[in-house]
Amino acid sequence: MGAIGEWRRGPVIGRGATATVSIATDRRTGGVFAVKSVDVARAGALRREQGMLSALASPFVVPCVGSGVSAAVDGSGGACYDLFLEYAPGGSLADEIKRCGGRCEEPLIRSRVGDVLRGLAYVHAAGIAHCDVKGRNVLVGADGRAMLADFGCARWMAAEDCNAGGVTIRGTPMFLAPEAARGEAQGTAADIWALGCTVIEMATGGAPWPRFADPVAALHHVAHSVDVPESPAWFSAEGKDFLARCLIRDPAKRWTAEQLLEHPFVASAASDSTSKAVQIEQRVSPKSILDQCLWESTSTDSDTTVALAPADRLRALSAGASVAPDWTWSMDDWIAVCGGRADDHDTTPSPQPDTTTSFFRGDEASSDLVFPGGGETGRGAVAVEATVPLMAKSSEITGVERSIESRVASGSG
Repeated sequence: MGAIGEWRRGPVIGRGATATVSIATDRRTGGVFAVKSVDVARAGALRREQGMLSALASPFVVPCVGSGVSAAVDGSGGACYDLFLEYAPGGSLADEIKRCGGRCEEPLIRSRVGDVLRGLAYVHAAGIAHCDVKGRNVLVGADGRAMLADFGCARWMAAEDCNAGGVTIRGTPMFLAPEAARGEAQGTAADIWALGCTVIEMATGGAPWPRFADPVAALHHVAHSVDVPESPAWFSAEGKDFLARCLIRDPAKRWTAEQLLEHPFVASAASDSTSKAVQIEQRVSPKSILDQCLWESTSTDSDTTVALAPADRLRALSAGASVAPDWTWSMDDWIAVCGGRADDHDTTPSPQPDTTTSFFRGDEASSDLVFPGGGETGRGAVAVEATVPLMAKSSEITGVERSIESRVASGSG
């Protein structure tokens, strides 16, 4: 994708502590990309992420295709800093786990982990620690390639001493390495521990410490116990040995990304051509709004990558589909960002309810947890819990019960 000129913002596909991710289209070419936006007053972390991504060029790292400033989508008259990223139609590994029914089979795990390791080996060689490796931060491209994404927690290791006391620890509690949980260090070795936790996430569909519902309790256990997360019982011997190399409590003894790429668990997947059968089928890189992945079939008996015509997609949907289509994907959801007309709509979908507890740093878009230390004393983690209970008026329930009792007494069905 070339330089982004005039573009239109589409539906929101993700939200962080301060940033919002939307689908967008280039008005000149029709090309589809993702845009990560945050208020300009709080754009420091996003600008830092843009600086890191602009210095990277790997097929296993989500590319940054530009940045800019646009009017705030809430109509407040403010401005947003926008980071333009390649759109990954396969979603995240967390999405893929759900598509696989709650856990991934080992051939798929081997393939995905190999790609993530190649991305980690590249960024580590460039002097960057990702600091938040997990299923949600690995995206799957149209060709089935897994790519590291969301560098909001990442750090330049040359600029920040990752092995000095008082370092600010970033990331997700359940995926933090022991040395990071103690606030001692968070470098490339911590990424390898998080990768091991991500393998368990793919294999089980759950957290690497399932017996801890409270992230703070899990964090304390990781920091001060001698335990490591358990390998899935159904894993092969190679898979269990791979995890054992990742989940070593001593970071100095933990294997590096380059060493793990030589492990049979990953090396065998690289030499096995069938391992790439996990590509996103019936999917090509979208060129316009009608080429979005929701219009495409997700099952096929052919290895050929095919893009169905819009009319054929609609006929397939009308004949029945395994997942109900989201009919809110319409042109009404798109707004002009640069050079727009006055009659363009300005509609932003409401975020979906989140029934999980998130820990994040108040001024970092993608950080789930931050321990203040060093020069950032006083900036702590904020816990947010949002639940949406199902409620009904007691009078309505009583009325229904009485209606049922009356019909049963009269003998009516």
